[in-house]
Formats: sequence, C-alpha cells, structure tokens
Amino acid sequence: MFHFYQSYASVIHRLVSILAGLASWHYLATVIIADTTFLVSPVVVIEKAYEMLFGTGELYPHLFASSGIFFHGFILATAVGVPIGFLMALSPAIRDYMSPWMTTLYTTPRIAFAPVLLLWFGIGALSKITVVFLGCVFPILINSFYGMRTVNREYVDLARSFRLRRGALFVKILLPASVPFILAGLRLAVGRGLTGVAIAEWFGAGEGLGYLIFFAGQTLNIPILFVGVAVFAFLGIVGFEIVRMIEVWSSPWKKGAQQ
Repeated sequence: MFHFYQSYASVIHRLVSILAGLASWHYLATVIIADTTFLVSPVVVIEKAYEMLFGTGELYPHLFASSGIFFHGFILATAVGVPIGFLMALSPAIRDYMSPWMTTLYTTPRIAFAPVLLLWFGIGALSKITVVFLGCVFPILINSFYGMRTVNREYVDLARSFRLRRGALFVKILLPASVPFILAGLRLAVGRGLTGVAIAEWFGAGEGLGYLIFFAGQTLNIPILFVGVAVFAFLGIVGFEIVRMIEVWSSPWKKGAQQ
C-alpha cells in the first residue's frame, strides 16, 4: 500500500511540475514579454499543433519523416555500438585499434559531418540516418564498454571456479551486469539522436521536424517553430519512457532494491 501511494505521489509531483512550467511560460509570454514575435503562449502552441494535426494534417509528413530517420539511425547505432563496446572491453588489441578513431569521431561536432555526408550520399534518407547514427553510436558504445569493464571480478572468478564456459559466462554474468550501463547509453542516445535529426534536416531536406523549425525560423512563424520544438520534446519523452520500460522488464532486481 505504501508503494502505491508513493507511486501516486510521484505522478502528482510530475503533473504539478509540468503545469507550473506551462503557467510560468504563459505568464512570461503574455505579461512580461508580451510580444508574439519573440515568444508565444503555450495555449497558442497547443492550438496551432491541434490545427496542424486535426485540421490541415500538415504535421504528419514532418513527424513521420523525422521519426523514421531517428528510428533507423538509433537501431543501427544500437546494433553496432553494443557489440563493438563489448569487443573493446574484452580484447585489448581491438581497444587499441578502435580508441583513436572513436575519440576522433566522438569529439568532432556532428554538424561538421552534415555537409560532407550530404555530398557523399545526396539529400535522401541515407545521409540523415548517418548523422543520427553518428550521434547515437558513441554513447551506446562507451557505456557498453564500461558496463563490461566494471563487472564485479569476484563474480567472474567464482563462475570460472565452477568451470563455466565462456559463452555461459558472458550470457549469465557479463551481459546482465552490463544491462544498466547499456540502457544509460540508450537514454543519452535518444537526446543526441533527436539532435542529429534536427541537424540533418537543416541541410537539403524538404520535410521533417528539423526542416519545419528551420523554415519557420526563416519566415518568423513563431507558433509553428514552437510546435516543432514541442514535438521534438514529446518524442524525447516517449523515447525515454520506452527505455525506462525496457529497464524495468530487463532489470527487475533494481526495482526490488529500490523499494
């Protein structure tokens, strides 16, 4: 019963926080600034979003285009980043070969890659997916690496003392212990991936939320600009919640330890 009330209170606190933020935004836009060329009320943004969704329907192509680019880039980054992170943790030779390239690519601003990728792959989806991939893959790779490296050595030594085979050692001990780190990397990748979508769609795109925001900024259409930003924020929240649900399903012992 206590845990039920604790969860209920947590939901109430989050709703109060959201409502307080929206009220502050409304007061700032309508009373303090009071200039729609700089900032509009959340009421205006909601009305415009409703019109674009259920009136004209013009938001759907942009939403679907950006969601598709993010999904493909994110899945590809997960499929590449997790195995490479594990290999780097388990093999010093692979780690030595990969580290210079990983450091170079990770520290280079992604926006610098966009024109080059556009030149190589054209204005189609491939160049945009590649930008998202570069934004997502390194948080996933680095967290997978450290997740594997920080496994308690006592567990590994105990498993080896029972003559556990390498495959079983990986599946039963190393991989489960790395799951929280991998999921932390996925959380970071959600934000970086959405940023990559916006960057990619600023260059040579004809649709997408990034294109919508860029075009609205160029034409000083502030309501549509904030609609694009709000939808990006909504996608980020959805992504975080999906990762959280995966964490609850894959790491049930963490919930028990926190209670």
